[in-house]
Amino acid sequence: MTPSAPPANLAQQIRATVEEWHPGTPLLAVRVTLTGTGPSLATCELWTSEAAGPWTRRSELPDGVGATMLDVESAAVLAGYAIDLTNEFSNGPRARWRHDANGNVYTLGITRPTYR
Repeated sequence: MTPSAPPANLAQQIRATVEEWHPGTPLLAVRVTLTGTGPSLATCELWTSEAAGPWTRRSELPDGVGATMLDVESAAVLAGYAIDLTNEFSNGPRARWRHDANGNVYTLGITRPTYR
């Protein structure tokens, strides 16, 4: 098994990309696809949206390729963002990944802190 990209590097990429492209955009998401049936990611991208506008792919996140969805969750939190959570599991809240079966894409919403 290939080691995951360090969440710290991915966190830096997320933070730098958001600040470069949309420093004021509140709607952010990381979209990923898996490599086959394993946990490694084949793609990892940052998407943004204005309040009522369409979602736009902003950047690839190269340090996310080969990482896992858990690495992405950790990196987003390490970068200072909150992640969407669900409480559907008996052992507490988990990250809320939305799945699009058409492209086998998973999307995690991330939110800027309000104290900026």
